[in-house]
Order: sequence, then C-alpha cells, then structure tokens
Amino acid sequence: MQAHSERVIAIAGIIERYVSDHPHAADTAAGIRSWWIGRQRYGDSADAVQEALDYLVARRRLSSSRLPDGTVIFRAAHPPDDPED
Repeated sequence: MQAHSERVIAIAGIIERYVSDHPHAADTAAGIRSWWIGRQRYGDSADAVQEALDYLVARRRLSSSRLPDGTVIFRAAHPPDDPED
C-alpha cells in the first residue's frame, strides 16, 4: 500500500468532513478543490487533491463515477438513505 503524505491525509480529512455534513454532495476533482476544500487549504495542488480522492475511493469512503462525456464525479460511498448502507 502506498504511503500518503500528511498533507494528503489532511486534505482527505477535509473531504470526509464535507461529505459527512453534505452526504448527497457530488462534484469533480476541480470542484472539490475549489468548493469543498478551497477555503480551508487554498494552496493545495490539484495533484494532492486527486491523491486524496484516490485514497478515499480506495478506502471506500468515496465512490467515483464517469459520466458519458468522460467527467469523473466523486460522492460519499453510501449516503445515509442508500439501501446499501
């Protein structure tokens, strides 16, 4: 398993808190960087945010889906009213 930097873990924590507060939120990596974590960690690189998203998907905290145009959207793995929860 890949070791993740403290910075990536911190970004992942912000994202997890966001989806905990907004369980039906869904956005692209760019949107997450701008809106979900932008105010708290303005200077984080797109690569660091993507690494945090990949980390959360691998841990099954987030799910990702690809839209027909190729855009990837991230959301909580199981929102509270999801039957799989």
